Amino acid sequence: MARNYFNPEGLVWKPLGKLGDLVMLSLLWGICSIPLVTVGPATAALYDCTAHCVRRGEDGLFARFRQTFRAELRTGLCSTLLWAAILGALFLLRALLMRRLGYAGAGGAAGMATLVVLLVPTGMACWVFPLLSRFAFTFGALQGAAVRLALGHILRTLALAVLALLGTELCLRFVSPLIFTPGLVALFWSYLLEPVFALYTGKDE
Repeated sequence: MARNYFNPEGLVWKPLGKLGDLVMLSLLWGICSIPLVTVGPATAALYDCTAHCVRRGEDGLFARFRQTFRAELRTGLCSTLLWAAILGALFLLRALLMRRLGYAGAGGAAGMATLVVLLVPTGMACWVFPLLSRFAFTFGALQGAAVRLALGHILRTLALAVLALLGTELCLRFVSPLIFTPGLVALFWSYLLEPVFALYTGKDE
């Protein structure tokens, strides 16, 4: 019994080790995202490390994060600016609409309806950086692939968006969840995305 308890591959320490990896990755993501325009490449690195190091148990978490972040920095920066502009404009339009409808007492139902509509473009943005971490794309080809896959797997896209928005809301409200939420969201994303990626890599999820 004691031998199993202290075994690093046992039922106790292995999950704790993965949790520690998620915390480390979340902190790395937070540090690399401080300039804001680097959120995209940081997310690509976070997803890549979560899929390979956390789920598959591959070594070299720090080196892999650094390598992926640097490799995808240029395309990731441009993609961050593009989707930040698109989503920022859409959510601003929603806020203006809600303010206008609020005076007529119709803000509640309309607010939920417009939020549901915005899940689709939000989900599209969620495909971009995992794709960037896994496949070689030009900037334009990356955006096109993200849109096509998002529309072709709409339920997964909606789930990605809900996870992203819930994680963002949690961190904005309480701050402290930032030490684990990004990694946890990336882990959940991987269960949604890896089966799709496996169709194109020829590898089992």
